[in-house]
Amino acid sequence: MRSSKSNSRWPSAEILKRAVFVKEAGPVHFVDTEGAARYLALEAHTLECYRSRGGGPIFHKFGRYVRYAVGDLDAWAASCRRVTTALAVEAAISLIDKT
Repeated sequence: MRSSKSNSRWPSAEILKRAVFVKEAGPVHFVDTEGAARYLALEAHTLECYRSRGGGPIFHKFGRYVRYAVGDLDAWAASCRRVTTALAVEAAISLIDKT
């Protein structure tokens, strides 16, 4: 036999009356793994591997949900810039400045 508590729907009508609904919450600050992968033109599995092994973009855990801040994706992408496969852009600029 079910209790009356399990028969009630959540959120209750009282909570819905107090809720404030907005048409737009503003710009998107966080994306899920699929969205981050599309943003970076990578596979979602690649980001999952980076999460477990390290070396990928910073991510947030909200309970069981993984989210990426768009600004962190941009920062990580900028850190991946290379002049050659062995030389990062910053290192190349410092070599030029020394000459």
